[in-house]
Amino acid sequence: MILRAGLIALATAAPVAALELADCHRVTNPSHGGEAAHRDLSGGWVSWIEWWSQEGVFTDLHVADCDGHDQLTARLREENIGDRAFDRRRAASRVFEGYVGRAPAFYDMDDLADALARSARDVRVASMTAEVCACAAAYPNARGGLDPFALG
Repeated sequence: MILRAGLIALATAAPVAALELADCHRVTNPSHGGEAAHRDLSGGWVSWIEWWSQEGVFTDLHVADCDGHDQLTARLREENIGDRAFDRRRAASRVFEGYVGRAPAFYDMDDLADALARSARDVRVASMTAEVCACAAAYPNARGGLDPFALG
């Protein structure tokens, strides 16, 4: 009887809403840090911008290969964080948009890193240790063994 009641409750429960890319746009540190401009680039790739604006400013571009579990980070702008001050958002955007304009079959994280290294700073590629929001939204079946993303 208990099993039957549990199955009925499960069958009539409201479905869990799928995560959308728009849900990933959020302030991660009240009033001075967050993520925005999440995009599905096709081919299992996503991108977004991370920003910070408290006692210094930075803007980072993130690109993730959701299937391959690699993530690129490139510093596009920095001011009052250490000794450097630069704004390469426009130049890096031209490089990035040109790169993602190609067919996804030709995407390669190291190739993108090399292209961005000419315009951005601190370009690095690392293995993801946890699922990122944009991958959870655009490619939820690509998580594999990564820790699942949870809004919070």
